[in-house]
Amino acid sequence: MSRWQRIAREARRDLKSHPTRTTLMASGVAVGVAVLAAVIVAGQGAQAQIMELVAKHGMDMLMVRAGGDVQIFAPRADRGIAALTEEDARAIETSIPGVRMVSVVQNQRGLSAVYRDRAVTTRVFGVGPDWARIRRWRVAEGEFITGPDMAELRRVALLGDHVARELFPDGGAVGQTIRLENDPYTVKGVFHPMGTNAAGDNWDDRIVVPGTTSARRLFGRPYHEQIVMQVDAPARIAQTAEEVRLLLRERHRIGAGEPDDFFVREPEDVQDAALETSTTLTALLIAIALVALVAGGVVIANLMLLSVNQRVHEIGLRRALGARADDILRQFLFDALFVTLLGAAVGLVLGVVATQALAAAGVVSARITLLPFALAAGTAGAIGMLAGVGPARRAAAMNPAVALRERRM
Repeated sequence: MSRWQRIAREARRDLKSHPTRTTLMASGVAVGVAVLAAVIVAGQGAQAQIMELVAKHGMDMLMVRAGGDVQIFAPRADRGIAALTEEDARAIETSIPGVRMVSVVQNQRGLSAVYRDRAVTTRVFGVGPDWARIRRWRVAEGEFITGPDMAELRRVALLGDHVARELFPDGGAVGQTIRLENDPYTVKGVFHPMGTNAAGDNWDDRIVVPGTTSARRLFGRPYHEQIVMQVDAPARIAQTAEEVRLLLRERHRIGAGEPDDFFVREPEDVQDAALETSTTLTALLIAIALVALVAGGVVIANLMLLSVNQRVHEIGLRRALGARADDILRQFLFDALFVTLLGAAVGLVLGVVATQALAAAGVVSARITLLPFALAAGTAGAIGMLAGVGPARRAAAMNPAVALRERRM
């Protein structure tokens, strides 16, 4: 048996002979690693979910939002800025090459929809016939808004999945008449479930009506909050966005040096902002987990110092029997390394299991890769070595003659 093997065996034997001390040292590391693993698994799951949600926008879609502030996600309240008009949308459609389809969008929150004895308060959108194809919304039942619906200002509506289930829990919504702000609307269709968007808004909690109906009958305003458009090639997104910006500045008579009264949002804006938010939160939680790991390392260092004090006589005896100072140093380092890796293994299991349980409950998203395992093992090993090096050097520096005179603790 080699010297390294003997040292490792002695370290394992010492840890087994002091289960309480070993448990205390490992538990601090286990808690820190569990938090670290849970944060990484949840963070990777959140980023994967964000990329999936961003893909729902379509990488070939541009959106113009009213208002001069750089807005990445939809606001929590409607701003009511009269900056975008139907004429702006038609100018974009006819003047800018590469734009396939265009739709104006109005919306208002807090509107009441009623069917018999059931009611919901929801958000209502007024859109054009091309909106569903631009935004990649699919109709599960019925059909989408048509040109005649727009031309005749028809009171027809399509329900989001959530609204449909609230008003029609037994199904059969298409063809029924609901009252939207006390006016009758015929349900023309129901959308497929869409989930939430990258901002966390529930896409299924909405009603869609013809844009002309919303402008002249429901909302009573001619301006629009958004113009959405589909570009013929994703590679042209940036160029088209600049062309749209220049056209609208000219149409809105915005002088040189004056700020825009609108914002052209590209798909990358949503992706970058969502990932930045997720990354910032994940980094903060990882920092908290590392603090917990460092605290666990401090516990290990203190307990190992106590162990050194308790084993002074044993250390002196081993030195008298031929053990070198380096052997004593390595044994205590092995002690620290073994206990931290043990704590890391337990913490990884706890962290992954906890995250999977939260994901099953719908609280977080989870994505398991090798990263949390590698990071936890590496971090725990480094903390174990740092925590053990002080006590190990103290043990190795003991004078054998003095140590032998110490009473066994």
